[in-house]
Amino acid sequence: MRLVVLVLSLGTLVLYGRAIAGLWGYLLGTPRPGMLFSGLLGGTVAAVSAVLLWRKGIRNLDWVPGDDENREK
Repeated sequence: MRLVVLVLSLGTLVLYGRAIAGLWGYLLGTPRPGMLFSGLLGGTVAAVSAVLLWRKGIRNLDWVPGDDENREK
């Protein structure tokens, strides 16, 4: 699980970098909207997936208080 979250997090950085490269094309005069939108969409999907998997994994740890313990306080 941790390795998948790590790969998704690194994928987020790579895909957002791709979006920045597509945006840079506009400044240089050769726009690449496909690269821009695929980077934004892929980076966002990877980031959301990583956060959801991380939250799912963190709930399985014993030392993290669950929702039931927070409601009692």
